[in-house]
Amino acid sequence: MNFKMFTASRIRLLAVTCAALFMAMLDNLVLGVALPSIQKSFQASVTDLQWFMNAYTLAFSVLLIPFSVLGDRFGRKRMFLTGVVLFTLGSALSGLSDSSIQLICSRALQGVGGAAIVPLSLTLVHSAFPEKMRAAALGIWSGISGLGLSVGPLVGGLIIEGAPWQLIFWVNVPVGVLALVLGGMWLQEAKGENKPVDPVGILLLGMGLFGVVFGLEHGNQDGWGSMTVVGSLISGVLLLGFFYLWERTRKQPFVRFHFFRNGKYSALIFAGFWMNAGIFGSIFLLTLFLQQAQGYSALEAGVREMVWTGCTMIAAPLAGLAVSKIGGRTVLSIGMLFQTLALLGFGALIFWEGADVPFGYIAPFMMLAGTGMGLSFTPLAHGILSSVPAQSSGEASGVSNATRELGGVFGIAIGGLIFESGSVIQTPTDFGDHVVPALLASSAMIALGLISILLFARSRAKAQREMEQPVVSSTEITA
Repeated sequence: MNFKMFTASRIRLLAVTCAALFMAMLDNLVLGVALPSIQKSFQASVTDLQWFMNAYTLAFSVLLIPFSVLGDRFGRKRMFLTGVVLFTLGSALSGLSDSSIQLICSRALQGVGGAAIVPLSLTLVHSAFPEKMRAAALGIWSGISGLGLSVGPLVGGLIIEGAPWQLIFWVNVPVGVLALVLGGMWLQEAKGENKPVDPVGILLLGMGLFGVVFGLEHGNQDGWGSMTVVGSLISGVLLLGFFYLWERTRKQPFVRFHFFRNGKYSALIFAGFWMNAGIFGSIFLLTLFLQQAQGYSALEAGVREMVWTGCTMIAAPLAGLAVSKIGGRTVLSIGMLFQTLALLGFGALIFWEGADVPFGYIAPFMMLAGTGMGLSFTPLAHGILSSVPAQSSGEASGVSNATRELGGVFGIAIGGLIFESGSVIQTPTDFGDHVVPALLASSAMIALGLISILLFARSRAKAQREMEQPVVSSTEITA
């Protein structure tokens, strides 16, 4: 591997895209520990608190694919910087909010910006590096992404310990302004396929994803049999079905479903969904376990979770180097195996030792899970983008990120459902009894993704040739 390919311009690109990426991923979870302070400040209802979190997630999930495809058409740099502007503006408005409705709207604006930042930062990094260095660069991208998502509760706890909750949002503003200014100077424009804008397809896809994500997020709270949840899920699935039928009628579809004829592409998308379902469902439960069963404060729990996230940050760049040496399929399989075994071990440990198990016993399993996450992110991203034509990498990035986001929401919902089923939780022992089956379910989800990699993650030559056929009006330019 020739590290001289990490030229000054490419290092600058990584710095800008990863700074914005970290900011966007951090705000997925950073607000959680501040909710009690915000509730007191606004006299907010429980519903308001839920929408402070959900407004970001819903906007983010729904717009990942549209922004990715629009980036291919109108320019990835242009849409990425648009996302930075929207996210920074949303952060400032969140910090200035003096009512629940203002904060909810501002959080949604943050989610809109994040939906442009995350997939287009990946596409910009992928297109800027030659094949020999691409996996290493994506390893750095993956490490920053995982770190931002994982340290959100810790950063929020540190801020809340000694400052007003508004500072959680204001810290984004200088980062966003710097990323905007430097991105305008350092990033080069790149476009993919010049597909026509499809308002009907965007509307069907957005409304369908909104219905599914909304239903999953509210299932445990409102009851899975409630009209709101059932209606949301059914309408979401129906709208996604209509989106599929609509796309089949178009000469240049918004999302090319024929990419799924490639076994590698399909298996990696499937694996990403199940990995996020299992790992984020378990992280959610781990946070509750450390605080509610073992009595740690939010900040103390966040510090202990750094055992997990620290390993993720270290392993992700190393995975990029390993992909070049032994292949992405092998690295990904090892990473997902580590995660599966870690959650199995964690569940078994609580089953045998009880909820008061010393943290020193838990830490090795957290390290194994964090290492597995770091080893998985890079080959997933690299494999998906390399299995489609270069001019369609934005679309592939959007589909990948959207399905993984959907997987995370699904995993938290299912983990919460299993955790809350059965008897009422009154003691730490009860908590331990409930968390074990939920952890086993999370482990099984990751195992499903691992099986798909082992059995199906090989490109079919015929499908690959079909995907690489010239596409009308497609371009790949650098300005």
